[in-house]
Amino acid sequence: MKKVSLLFVILILFAACKEATTDKVLKEETSEKTEINENATNNAFTQSMEEAHQKEAFLKNDAVQYDFQVSFGGNVLLDAKITQKTDGSMVRIDNQDGTVILADQDEVFSSPEIADNSMTRFHAYTWSYFFALPYKLNDPGTQWSDEKNLTFGEQQYPTSKLTFENGVGDTSDDWYVVYKNPSSNVLEGVAYIVSYGKGVEKAEEEPHFAKYNDYDMMEGIPVSTNWTFHNWNKEEGFTDQIGKASIKNVNFLDDASIMFEQNEEMVAVPMPTE
Repeated sequence: MKKVSLLFVILILFAACKEATTDKVLKEETSEKTEINENATNNAFTQSMEEAHQKEAFLKNDAVQYDFQVSFGGNVLLDAKITQKTDGSMVRIDNQDGTVILADQDEVFSSPEIADNSMTRFHAYTWSYFFALPYKLNDPGTQWSDEKNLTFGEQQYPTSKLTFENGVGDTSDDWYVVYKNPSSNVLEGVAYIVSYGKGVEKAEEEPHFAKYNDYDMMEGIPVSTNWTFHNWNKEEGFTDQIGKASIKNVNFLDDASIMFEQNEEMVAVPMPTE
């Protein structure tokens, strides 16, 4: 009788161990499938946008140059000619007043009279990033959330949230919610926070939205020439307009290396925490 009881206990333990092992394997397989599915969704979201914006053709050019003006609350923040490498590695801003800003990877240099201006480093990266956003969706350090539909005007548009690994850029805690047109797959807008100089908590109290309007074809590449900026919340989408920007005289350059040479008068622009 004891032998039978002992055998019964062994069988029960064996069955329990087998069930636990099976559950573990199933959980691991499910986790792997979920991760694969999420990656597939995110890749499909960004890939369709890159194709719609002709990323391959865009990157064949060395640089792109355009006249840019942006204003908020009726005040012009920047009026300049921007030249940027298509791979995003370098940006030059020639202001109307003759001052110059030059961004080289994570270093920024400028004319001495604007080096201590807190907006100089902000200008160096912000507007060129908005311009090149459709081509930077899969930059190193980018992280994407699941795709979901959110309100865009009176419609529902597919979106995905973009965040960054620590150490990416000046403000890696910033995030973007990217909206794409469900028919054409072009970038329609992006909700965002700007933690530069004020921190994430403060920035998240008033997220903003950049709406990309008036796409024109420039050498076969769609370029939005009119942006509007709005307040934003997740439920309503973009709301009242708070700013605007215009892009004119877009030109693609075969070799812009001379544009990114640093002259002797330029000085380093400090990080926002310095």
